[in-house]
Amino acid sequence: MEKLKEMELEILITIRNNEIASNQFYKLFDDRWPYYQECIRILSDTGLFIQADLHAMPGLKKYELTKQGNNRISQLLSERTHAVQVKLAHLRRSKNLESSQREHSLLNLFAFFANFSNRFKRQVH
Repeated sequence: MEKLKEMELEILITIRNNEIASNQFYKLFDDRWPYYQECIRILSDTGLFIQADLHAMPGLKKYELTKQGNNRISQLLSERTHAVQVKLAHLRRSKNLESSQREHSLLNLFAFFANFSNRFKRQVH
């Protein structure tokens, strides 16, 4: 998953899971905020979240996902799941290939020694 999509997913999940004043939202990202700030502007322009009243403190605003934002989370999670499944399939395939090559090599080695030892057996008449 490309870095921008990872940031987008992290921001949207953070919005969904946290009720914090929007002017304090940056604190959730610590020193990564400069990288995330531009992404959050882009997401805001696309209508994935809005600013709504903070329940605990009326007058303060918080970020809240729209239906479109929730759908985007589902889409990004599906893409991530697919990417992980593809990676796992690739790893399994390469592991199976290595295993079969190793087995093939062991069989060849065994056949070599069996053939080699047969050459030096005493022939009994």
